[in-house]
Amino acid sequence: MLPDTRTQTPSFAAAAFWALYGQPFDGAHLLLMSRDNRQINAYRYGTQPGERDYLAPGGALAEK
Repeated sequence: MLPDTRTQTPSFAAAAFWALYGQPFDGAHLLLMSRDNRQINAYRYGTQPGERDYLAPGGALAEK
């Protein structure tokens, strides 16, 4: 887990998600956005369209 990446503000959460999305992590890393202890968005680094946990760059993020 990366420290200082928690927020209660959706707009900051989306900005942080996209900032981290572009980082050079490998497939062992999962970028997860949750709300009320439930997954709402996820991206596994290195995935391709059609694979689980793939999210296209700039794609729509769920809010709930």
